[in-house]
Order: sequence, then structure tokens, then C-alpha cells
Amino acid sequence: MASMIGKPAVDFELLDLRQTSYRLSDFRGSWLVMVFHRHLG
Repeated sequence: MASMIGKPAVDFELLDLRQTSYRLSDFRGSWLVMVFHRHLG
């Protein structure tokens, strides 16, 4: 994991509940906070 620090993230796409598509590359040049958590259900 430490070898990935400072390197660009791989572009990916996610859909929200309304099926709106968001790509990481859409936010290039802007600040973006992403939070990932594990679903414990």
C-alpha cells in the first residue's frame, strides 16, 4: 500500500441511487474527498 502513496488514482465510475454516473476523472483539478467504508451487514 505504501508504494501507491503520491501516485494518481485509477479512474473509476460509480452510480448514485438515481443512476447518475460519476467518474473520478470528472473531478480532475478539483479537491475531492472520498470516504470508503466496509459494509458490516
